[in-house]
Amino acid sequence: MHVSCLAALLFRYHNNPLLKELLTRIDKDKLIGTLSYSDPATGGHFWFPLSSKVKELDENTVKLLKYGSWATSAGYADFYVIQTLSPSHAPGDYSDLSCFLVYKDEIRANTDDWEALGMHGNMSGPLVIEGIFKKERMIGRPGDGRLSNDECATPYFLLNSAACWNGISLACMDLAKKHVTRKAHADVGMRVCDYPTIQDYFGEGVCDVNASRALVLMVAKELDHLSKNNDWTLFADLTFAPRMTMAVWLWQVKFVAAKVVCQITDKMLQACGGSGYKTDLGLERLLRDGKASWVMGPSNEVLRQFVGKACLFGMESIDCWAQHLNDRVIHNELKKMNVEQKKELAQRLLKEVDMEEKGIDSKHPYQETDFENPFNTCPPAVNDKVIKTSDGLYHSPALKPDTWTSLKLKSYRDVSNKMGSFVFTLPNSTDHAGCFAGQYMSVRANIKGKEHTRYFSPVSRTSDYGKIELVMRFEKQGIMSNYFKNLKPGQAVDFQSPCGGFEYQAGALEHLTLLASGGGITPNMQLVREVMANPNDQTHITLLYFSENCNEILFKEELDKYEDKRLNIIHTLGEAPDNWEGEEGFIDTHMIDQYVPKPNGINHKIVMCGGPQMILSCLYSLHSLGFPSESIFVYGQFGTEQVKTVYGRKVALASHQCDKVL
Repeated sequence: MHVSCLAALLFRYHNNPLLKELLTRIDKDKLIGTLSYSDPATGGHFWFPLSSKVKELDENTVKLLKYGSWATSAGYADFYVIQTLSPSHAPGDYSDLSCFLVYKDEIRANTDDWEALGMHGNMSGPLVIEGIFKKERMIGRPGDGRLSNDECATPYFLLNSAACWNGISLACMDLAKKHVTRKAHADVGMRVCDYPTIQDYFGEGVCDVNASRALVLMVAKELDHLSKNNDWTLFADLTFAPRMTMAVWLWQVKFVAAKVVCQITDKMLQACGGSGYKTDLGLERLLRDGKASWVMGPSNEVLRQFVGKACLFGMESIDCWAQHLNDRVIHNELKKMNVEQKKELAQRLLKEVDMEEKGIDSKHPYQETDFENPFNTCPPAVNDKVIKTSDGLYHSPALKPDTWTSLKLKSYRDVSNKMGSFVFTLPNSTDHAGCFAGQYMSVRANIKGKEHTRYFSPVSRTSDYGKIELVMRFEKQGIMSNYFKNLKPGQAVDFQSPCGGFEYQAGALEHLTLLASGGGITPNMQLVREVMANPNDQTHITLLYFSENCNEILFKEELDKYEDKRLNIIHTLGEAPDNWEGEEGFIDTHMIDQYVPKPNGINHKIVMCGGPQMILSCLYSLHSLGFPSESIFVYGQFGTEQVKTVYGRKVALASHQCDKVL
């Protein structure tokens, strides 16, 4: 990853003073860089960045947001080459890619969840990059990201990784050899290495790893030949792309090395028996690192199919960005259907066509123009009214969307082992926040002389006068996260609000369905509190909430107290104890079909908040069950794109308000 990162810089340094300056400092200042090309929604298909977006603000500046599912040295590396969609990509075209340079103090990272199977050794973890950047940070021209895959990420990552895995294979055999040549069985008077089976293990292992090493060497020599021994000056010619012709060979290099190391680590562990599990032997760690080879993107399952397609149909058959229809597969599947199944499919397709055609006319012209709020049909509404309550007090809005207001921390408490609740005081005890329920706010802090911002959905009600409660998930290498961890009561942070989100109005809906996972409960928690505190609001709520385990359920005691005839709560766990009475597993089609009211004409809104995998999974379920796209609101900057990925490019979208009509 580190070498591939340098290759990505050298690929397009020629006319970029910023890249030249960084390259001169790498050795002198002992800097280390890494790549972030992966995506949490598409996993090992790292070339398909569904969770990224870039918008040109002016001729010199872009606004950028990227979620990366995995990066080596996440939060520890000094600089990062990240891949995103290009600023001016056509809607739905994920092949138009660009790369950007960002620095350590511009990312959020968390390696806590990646501590197993060798990954803790290279500090791997997910990344979030969010902010406004100068265009000089773009590596090459818009659209060069695709070539960067072919010339940098693919050759350097796959080739060097394969060499490492070959080394792990050899190291495993070295360690195992020491054991089997020394260990003897007293009853038969034979060493372990004297058994023919063990000799077979080593013989096959040597043959396989040396074949893999020879393949690596052969491909490396050809890459050197094609690139004139890695002469990066030649890449000043933007059409020069010699390594891309070696893609199918590089896929084989990775596939073979990963397959061999997985087989050898298994066999050497078997050869060593129980001693193989001793930490002192060192085989266990090599086993874990070796196993990571198979799943590294592109995974061996993907590469095996790529090579097979290239062999049978040519390289043009590899449809990385889902742009070409496979007629043969479609016709073959259609032949299996009976008349009724064909009718059902035809009706569904015609319905989708109708939805897409209507979407062309019904999509509001403002939608998807706001970078942060793609569902919005207008700028976020501001609750700027002075409210008079029954006790005769007047409550003025404390926060504004265009002005920063300093608020002091009042208290802190843990809500789980990974999340904490922060309560801030508004300037006056009678103030309200100036938001509608469901909206989120921006928080700003100056950390080591640099300004950092984060968005938060408050969990406190709009009528919790004089205070705001926020919940934060802590990230081990998150700059704002660590700043908040060290906040003491009385210290101040700047707030700006509202910035967007769903705008709930009491009594505007007959039913509100909330689908949440993990920390995605936070905006939904405010909506639940808001409705439950208002006896005049007869909106019915269904909350379907996924947590990894019982300890990860946020606000469970409070939610259980709220449950009544207006609120139906369904908890589902990834790891359920024996006495668990709720649902088990990820939110799926069966759960949604069982608990969510059917789309029968009622004024019903579905609000979703969670990770991209949860969102997409639920969207596929909702689509299959007939829920209309215009009733679904998804929190986050990628919400509309996620809906269109499932429902179609031209479907009608929900608004950010309670109404269904745009």
